[in-house]
Amino acid sequence: MNEVWLKHVGTGVIFTMIFFGCDGLSDEEKTRSSSRGTGESGRSSGRQSDVRRASFSDGRMASRTAVPVEVTSTIRRSVSSFLETNGILEAENEVEIVARTTGPIVELNVEEGAYVRKAQLLAQLDDREPLADLEISKVALLEVERDYERAKVSREADLISEEVYDQALARFESAQAQLARSKVLLAYTKVVAPFNGVIVERHVKHAESVSPNQQLFRVSTLDPLLCPIQVPEKELPYLSVRQPGYVTVEAWPGERFDAEVLRVSPVVDATNGTVKVTLKVSIKGRLRPGMFASVFLRTDMHADALVIPRVALTLDSLGDSVFVVENNTAHRREVKLGYEESDVIEVISGLSLNDQVVVVGQDGLSDGTPVEVLRE
Repeated sequence: MNEVWLKHVGTGVIFTMIFFGCDGLSDEEKTRSSSRGTGESGRSSGRQSDVRRASFSDGRMASRTAVPVEVTSTIRRSVSSFLETNGILEAENEVEIVARTTGPIVELNVEEGAYVRKAQLLAQLDDREPLADLEISKVALLEVERDYERAKVSREADLISEEVYDQALARFESAQAQLARSKVLLAYTKVVAPFNGVIVERHVKHAESVSPNQQLFRVSTLDPLLCPIQVPEKELPYLSVRQPGYVTVEAWPGERFDAEVLRVSPVVDATNGTVKVTLKVSIKGRLRPGMFASVFLRTDMHADALVIPRVALTLDSLGDSVFVVENNTAHRREVKLGYEESDVIEVISGLSLNDQVVVVGQDGLSDGTPVEVLRE
């Protein structure tokens, strides 16, 4: 009985030791293990704290990083408003020279692109037959002239009738006309320039036989050129003769060619409600008839306007605004705009003379952003 009780007591003691975690470690070992755990946890917490401080510090440094920009100063200059349209350049004088008589070309003196003067010989046709006809006409005139002189004397002496005298006079005048005609036909063998200009086209070859009204050359005047345009009738109050403007062409991009209004049509085209305006254009030795031109006709001008480059305007939906740099800080300024001309635009209000406006780098700016000016 006692042996059974002792067995139960021993079993309970063992169970209690196992249940309460008697894992075989001494108190000193548990203390050392606890200390190591606490140290690692402390070091881990310290590292996290250091990371948070570093992140905060980097954030403050990033917020103070200056954005690189380029700026320019506002200036005052004249700026104009323009009526913009398109037109085709054409010669003021351009004619097709045609043959006036028949014959082969024996002399060809000019080529396409040659500058010629008024009355300059361009081509010579065979003139042997017209010369022979001229000599025949001269001989015929001498013969009838003698007959006429005899008839005149006889009539004064009343030896012939008035009718006979009139016949002699008619033959004499007819011979004079025939001689004049022969001279004209001989002159037609010489093809000459009607005015100063340029040979635009040559239609014939040397030794080619031509006939009346056959095209030989096309001659044009190239300076100045004309540019007819169609302007809406509502613009009539802003149009006048000698009104200045300019044209541009694709062949010389960015270059302006001066122009002025030569004439304004006195009528409005009822089919499209426009007025024909013809401009005279200075070619500077470059423009040619047939070129497509962009036309800018000045309608008004502000002589002392405050202007900025067009690229200074911000590309957002907040309205017209620019960024101005003051003390290395960007400030947004709302502006009221006026006339635009080429790559500049007038500022009516919102800026002052010599303000430093951002022209490169403004897309990444907001009001109060620190900036670093790279170039003015």
